[in-house]
Amino acid sequence: MTRILSPWYWFRRALRFPGREREAVVQALKMALAAVLAWLLARVVIPSPQSFIAPYTAVFLMTETVYRSLTNALQQAGAILIGLVIAYAAAHLIPSPVLALAAAVFVGMLLGQWHRFGSSGIWVGVTALLMISYGTAGNFVYLVERLAESLLGAAVGVAVNTVVLPPVHLRHARDAVSVLAGEVRDLVQSIADDLRGDWDSDTAERWLRHARRLDSTVVRADDALSWGRESVRFNIRWLVHHRRGRSPLPSSFESPLSVLEEVTEQVKRITEALVAAAGQDEADPEFTSGYAELLDGLAGAVACLDQAEDRLADLPGRLDEVAERHRELDRRIRVDQVTTVMRQAQDAALLAVDRSTRVLETAAPR
Repeated sequence: MTRILSPWYWFRRALRFPGREREAVVQALKMALAAVLAWLLARVVIPSPQSFIAPYTAVFLMTETVYRSLTNALQQAGAILIGLVIAYAAAHLIPSPVLALAAAVFVGMLLGQWHRFGSSGIWVGVTALLMISYGTAGNFVYLVERLAESLLGAAVGVAVNTVVLPPVHLRHARDAVSVLAGEVRDLVQSIADDLRGDWDSDTAERWLRHARRLDSTVVRADDALSWGRESVRFNIRWLVHHRRGRSPLPSSFESPLSVLEEVTEQVKRITEALVAAAGQDEADPEFTSGYAELLDGLAGAVACLDQAEDRLADLPGRLDEVAERHRELDRRIRVDQVTTVMRQAQDAALLAVDRSTRVLETAAPR
């Protein structure tokens, strides 16, 4: 029953809520529109019994950003042009169709490896293959018509993707920053809670593994920000919304993301220091208790960077609390008699928190 209902549930979400589901539906509708327009225009402008290249090209260029549609259009047009030239040359220079096909595909696939073609490079060899296998590679007029169809389809695809609800992916960048902030906050808070109970080297190792897994979340957030930054290039829809104050600049997410990336590194330093401390027999309960309170404050400060909640104004106050707790704990350990290894672990743990608060200060409103 779940499998039967899930497509309907997915479609309902697309209709009711903004998100990936709605974006997929909009792109599918735009593909259908681009295919129909390209097919109708090709039949009028370039009379041909087979006008499939124009709608195919139009659909292929309905990518997830306007900028990528433009670059893909140039790449694909260039790839098809070179493929047609190779097919024409092979058909006239090599009498045997079999040898001509082999030579054209071989040369086309090699030339298609040029990085300027991007993912469209394969179409150099494929275009040559299709023209020779159809037996039309020697017909210059036919090849020009196919090139014209390709250019027409590319123009339609780019036009539809640029004018009709061009995609903007800043929501994904915001959500990715929020997810990273939430995971960092949860880990720091979890460490603070565990420090108040019974913890050992196994517990500390688990914290360290969890901290290292944050790297994958950082990478996803970086990718989402890059995708969002690309999505606003040549995007008329975003430009209109931005001028009306309804859409932020991609740079508004860069600062919190860079801050969270550095805090993530310092959280790894915290867990490494606690792993070293857990290996010592004489753990300092007073330091552990004070450090748990310090991490409580740090978790609260990190939570202020959550893009889903408008709490950035609370960040300076949170940082002042962390700084005060840090000074108190630092003064306390200076008079304690602990082993050198334990002191080094405590200093490293405190230094990581201090560096975290310093980088968080750069995100505080001024």
